Amino acid sequence: MSIIDTPFNTESGLACLSSKGVRTVVRYYNFSNSRTFPEKAMELAEAQALGAHGMQIAVVFQQRQNQVADFSELKGVAAGRRAYRYANDNIGQPAGSAIYFSVDFDAKDNEIVNNVAPYFEGVKRAFVEESGGAPDYLIGAYGSGAVCTALTERGLIEFIWLAMSRDFRGTKEALTAGRFHLAQRAPAEALCGLDVDFNDANPNRPNFGAFTIEADTEPHRPSTGIGERFNVIARSGLRLREGPGTQFDVIGVLHPGQIVFVVSITDGWARVDVEGDGHIDGFASAGFLERM
Repeated sequence: MSIIDTPFNTESGLACLSSKGVRTVVRYYNFSNSRTFPEKAMELAEAQALGAHGMQIAVVFQQRQNQVADFSELKGVAAGRRAYRYANDNIGQPAGSAIYFSVDFDAKDNEIVNNVAPYFEGVKRAFVEESGGAPDYLIGAYGSGAVCTALTERGLIEFIWLAMSRDFRGTKEALTAGRFHLAQRAPAEALCGLDVDFNDANPNRPNFGAFTIEADTEPHRPSTGIGERFNVIARSGLRLREGPGTQFDVIGVLHPGQIVFVVSITDGWARVDVEGDGHIDGFASAGFLERM
């Protein structure tokens, strides 16, 4: 059984991938796509197409996450909230499956203690808060053996996906000891017109949190908008951020005159529902929003 991961939409290549023996595809959740990877986030139609071709899906959340500055408890809360809601509201991901979170660099011990572990504490907190105390989804980590071992020992993750580099700290040891569920292997390749990485599953840990989406799967979208209507009064537009503060990354821009729903305002930061679908899309400075 071949397991691949790719940041590209697989729909056009699924018949070919199936003929090549691919049975599991790892795809992404994120805050927003980039120009480099405009199809990085999996959407429902692709998930359904994968299921129709008899393939499992595994998912990993990644919005850069390749440097220590991308990790803190608050950023973990924001990422966990976004991943949980996207899985539930947009994909209809089934309960009991996993969402991995990427740590795409060789973190040192102090970086694990001060940044990476607090990030995963934030993810775990967000899962609890979003679910009312009983999360549907399990948490995994993609990264070095050192990172994944430390997070496992702290009880912050249930699944381990070892990154490709065997020079990352602790990775060779984790592989030798069988402390993993998935292991990415070099080199990256082209398959059916897609850039992919191949992965090995641990035969002693066959469950790695994958799932299947059926063609008639309906995501659990909230049916109505929430909060009050506000107008964007910033003349040059207003940045939408992943968390309540300028230390959080910008994930979009609200245009002058745009109408949005504001769920709450705390310390000058508004929780914003852009589409009026009940989904919190990000945070914006409340001083540039006017109640209608």
